[in-house]
Amino acid sequence: MEKSNLQFAIGEQQFAQQAKARMKIFSTQLHILPKDDKTHIEVSFEVPSGLKCLCIHTSYAPKYEYDEASCIELIDRGLATQDVAQTLTYEDKRRCIPLANHIAWSLYDGEKNLGTEHRHSPDQRHIISEKYSSNGFVPTPIRQGKWTLTASINGIVTKYIDIDVEVEGFEQDLEYPIFGGYGEEYTTNDSEDGKLTWQRVEMHCHTVASDGDMQPEELVQNAIRRGYKAICLTDHNTTSNVSSVKRYGEKYGLVVAGGIEWTTFWGHLTVVGQNSDIDWKTITPSNVNAKIIRARQLGDIVTVAHPKRIGSPLCMGCHNRFKITNWDYVTSYEVWSHYNPNVSPANKYAKQEWVSLLDKGYRLCALYGYDWHAPDEGGPSYAYTYLGIDGILSQKSICDAVEWGRSYITMGYQVDLNLSDGVNTYGIGDEIKAGRYTLCVKAKKCKDYPYDVSLEKIVVSGSACAERTLDIVGGEAKCEIIVEVKGYLRVEGIGKTEGKNADIFIASPIYIREV
Repeated sequence: MEKSNLQFAIGEQQFAQQAKARMKIFSTQLHILPKDDKTHIEVSFEVPSGLKCLCIHTSYAPKYEYDEASCIELIDRGLATQDVAQTLTYEDKRRCIPLANHIAWSLYDGEKNLGTEHRHSPDQRHIISEKYSSNGFVPTPIRQGKWTLTASINGIVTKYIDIDVEVEGFEQDLEYPIFGGYGEEYTTNDSEDGKLTWQRVEMHCHTVASDGDMQPEELVQNAIRRGYKAICLTDHNTTSNVSSVKRYGEKYGLVVAGGIEWTTFWGHLTVVGQNSDIDWKTITPSNVNAKIIRARQLGDIVTVAHPKRIGSPLCMGCHNRFKITNWDYVTSYEVWSHYNPNVSPANKYAKQEWVSLLDKGYRLCALYGYDWHAPDEGGPSYAYTYLGIDGILSQKSICDAVEWGRSYITMGYQVDLNLSDGVNTYGIGDEIKAGRYTLCVKAKKCKDYPYDVSLEKIVVSGSACAERTLDIVGGEAKCEIIVEVKGYLRVEGIGKTEGKNADIFIASPIYIREV
């Protein structure tokens, strides 16, 4: 097994034994006030030549606010800044207590950004060396010169935070832990060159490089066990684990698309394709549209992640507050996210916004992002994203499918959906002319889906056709569709989840561009 580059798991005593030849390089203290909330605070230090390893020890206190009255006031103040449709009861707010201060740490060695530590622990050692780096950072030789450590104040709930920073250097590298023992499940790539196939892809997942609980091999093994053919790795503000997860993906047959989750104070965006050179710390409400355009010009796909989920009541950015002015440059939208996605109140409002954007003429691929952090089999229900892959399944074909809008999200049903004019057949994401078509929808439950769901009806709607509801007979529904104006039509399935009425699948639109 290879040494992990993810998580510094050496205990205090073991660290002290290994680190006898240490050199103190730098120390400072910071006093942070509520006015510093949602800002980036930099400290710089000089690193001498000849070092093999750096240890940056960060600690802060207090971590929590326990006073109930203060917490409720802070929660109300935070919620007032968010455009959220759902409300929290007083008991909901009490369950959020104690509130926590949150700080993330980023590192720059004078030539390149080394990544971001996103776990928010108040006491951490960040290890950097050529062979190993602790979670969130990439391994690198220790460069002589000016380094910069950035504290991102994601949320401050107490009257102040006192921060201590200590930097030590070592002339010899340390020994690091080995991770493994996750099994050896394999999958096969059943896509074919020159053929369109529908593949199960998880679009939003994390490792221990940010705030996930899974090592790279563990994530790959769990993804294969769930029947995924590909995953998109989107750790918060770091790509440090992409190469490691891809390496395990190649070993076991899982396609891995590299990406990042821009985790800002005002919203989260997943960016997949590994072409973007954008420093997430520079993203603000005033320049986010330019940053999205830049990422798209570089060849990445950009998805608005969990746009209506509150996350922290103090608005640490989980809920989207960006004013995106040109949705033409956004490829996709998480209509569903996280647990129990088809009955989540937050996703209900996300779906409404997605439909309203379609009505305005924007082309946005519908995605589900599990936001997968932990190996939680047997937990709350999740959905699948299926992408229409043209040719061989790869990072590029995943991005192309999203770009084209070939997707559907589903609670465990595989869907075959097409329109025919008697000569040609069209599918999800295609562009058609106005005219008369036969719609055919076939659906069957995935044998490996572990939750109780049933599909009962098909609903056809959109700006280019009259809404209608179809019965499913023998897993199939058919009807004649007349489209006479520019716009779109879309298809979704409704039924029951755990005995309750719910959406079962939602397909991205078919577009009518010519009349």
